[in-house]
Amino acid sequence: MKTTKILILLPLLIACEERYETQFDLTSTELLAVEAVLTNENVQQKVRLTFPYQQLNGNPVPATGAVVRVMDGNSTLYTFTEDPSRPGEYYSTPFRAVFGVTYTLHIQLNNKDYFAQDSSVPVGPLEPLAYRPVDTQFELILNETGSDPYYIDHQISWLNTSSCTTASCTGRVVFYVLKSIDVNEIYKPGKKQFLFPGGSTVIRRKYSVSSGYRTYLRSMLSETEWRGSVFDVDRANTATNLSSGATGFFAVTTVVADTTLIP
Repeated sequence: MKTTKILILLPLLIACEERYETQFDLTSTELLAVEAVLTNENVQQKVRLTFPYQQLNGNPVPATGAVVRVMDGNSTLYTFTEDPSRPGEYYSTPFRAVFGVTYTLHIQLNNKDYFAQDSSVPVGPLEPLAYRPVDTQFELILNETGSDPYYIDHQISWLNTSSCTTASCTGRVVFYVLKSIDVNEIYKPGKKQFLFPGGSTVIRRKYSVSSGYRTYLRSMLSETEWRGSVFDVDRANTATNLSSGATGFFAVTTVVADTTLIP
């Protein structure tokens, strides 16, 4: 068994699956894309709804006016309210997703109901952050651990350092370790070297990945040739756990996090 290890340098929108392989109508303006990841962090959980655009470099259209709810296995109901300043983004009051509990997403939009379910799996601890010098800067290194799939999201900032001499002094790097057949042999990712200066702050979040979520991530990454997400271009063979012909994924994950200051 091979391991998929992917370096992504672009912002990724993440969604979910229980395994429908839906043939989407690429000409439809009513195809709903769902981005929803609940975590065990006590925060406002977020659901993003859009109608995917049909061409590269286009902009997705926010899906506004939806009724969005999540119910847990104990029948506790969480209502998500649309942010007027961010159309298509719906937020709950702060709560944490509990390990082992099944959560059900219910979306009502344009006289149609969409459902999805997921529950979290454990996540292993974070190893010490690994990086190496490259000339006068630094580069992250992935030290793979454990036998379960996961991904690590790195938010990097050098805003408050003397090295911040341009308009952009932040970056994001995501490492995927999906523990399955290496579709990288078919779809080669565009690997770019991301360098950052000393004095940078790196905030890491390691996310657990359930079996269904892994299938979605692999299909999404392979369908977009490792360049983006299902929301970039409407794809026909991306796995999902959404009903009623929607695309995307509703995921529940366990997260561990830390912060490191690069000397």
